[in-house]
Amino acid sequence: MAAVGLMTANAQNLTKIKDALAANKYTEAKSMVETLLASPKNQKNPEILYLKGKVLSAIAANAKERAAMPEARLQALDAFKKSLEADKNQATLFLTVDNYQPVFSLYASGFEEGAGYYNEEKYEDALATFKTTGIIGDYIFSQGWGLYQLDTTLIYYMGLAAINGKKEEEAIGYFTKLADANVGGTSDMSTPYRYLAKHFYDKKDDAKMNKYIDAGLKLFPKDDYLPLLALDHARDKGDMAALMKKYEELLALNPESFDLTFEYAGELFSETHVAESSKRPSNYNEQCKKIEGLYNKALSIKPESLETMLSLGKHYYNQMLFIDEDIYKARGTNPDVVKKKADLQASLDELVNKSIPVLEKVFTHYDGMGKLKVSERSNFKSACTLLNYCYDKKKDKAKADFYQKKYDDADTAHQ
Repeated sequence: MAAVGLMTANAQNLTKIKDALAANKYTEAKSMVETLLASPKNQKNPEILYLKGKVLSAIAANAKERAAMPEARLQALDAFKKSLEADKNQATLFLTVDNYQPVFSLYASGFEEGAGYYNEEKYEDALATFKTTGIIGDYIFSQGWGLYQLDTTLIYYMGLAAINGKKEEEAIGYFTKLADANVGGTSDMSTPYRYLAKHFYDKKDDAKMNKYIDAGLKLFPKDDYLPLLALDHARDKGDMAALMKKYEELLALNPESFDLTFEYAGELFSETHVAESSKRPSNYNEQCKKIEGLYNKALSIKPESLETMLSLGKHYYNQMLFIDEDIYKARGTNPDVVKKKADLQASLDELVNKSIPVLEKVFTHYDGMGKLKVSERSNFKSACTLLNYCYDKKKDKAKADFYQKKYDDADTAHQ
């Protein structure tokens, strides 16, 4: 009779706890659970332990209640564990009836709370909350209830919180987990590869730096940071051949990259267009064709790039200067010399005709803008100078004078 009386009392108390929980009276429900568990006879009761976990899970999911009991989340997990240890079948039945919601709520509310701290720039609080959430996620996975062994989104945000919280070593650990697992997805997930590559670049650990650059580019071939880091590394080595090879490799991965194409052209430009003709590269003509092709490719990707147009015009101009010099040196009436001069003149005329259309686009754009910034005015004046040269070569004095005057008036007309 005493046992029946105790069971009846417990049943009534459990009903009261459930009613309080349903009415969102969390403090009242928690107090009743603690009262029951104070009795040694109830401390291994799977249902009471389960209800404790359920009440604490509800508290953890409620921002106001959680503020008064920040440890509720881990205490709830502990209560669920003890319920399963006391009677796995009964506890699993309770979870099944509730569709595992109280346990998964611990994980979901934990991630939400951590994200809230992160957005408020409370990075230490965010990281601590994400860590707790990770413990819960690991337990859920270990029981076979769901989630993934590598919770990529959670680890990603743990890494971000660690970076912003100035905990570099922790960030390295989290991002290494993701990168070593070749985690891809949205472009945001390139961050671990970027961070690790830059970290090992600074540490001068070439092997690891290249490992994460290569891994990142396989997953994110259009990433715009990893290629720049790879090029900086190649440039640091002072090996121009290796640098050019790296450009080719990167463009093979992302042939539609404007930045890579434009920068590659600029790199070749600097190597090819030297001041003295005697120091011209042995493959000067081939290099010039390569540069022209790259600038035209850049324009096909970004047709309105004034910087590319002006660079292409300068590329033609530098070639014309050398041809002018070669024409001057080709003296005499020998048929071979005469033919050489004619060929050189034809090449010069071709370059003039290629230059004018792109340079006039640059000129027209800036001339119609009125007031120009210093950099814009510099570009405008460069276009005027080059156009003056081109029309002088065409023996069109009127247009040559027109662009010379535009140059002379630029600082006042576009100030």
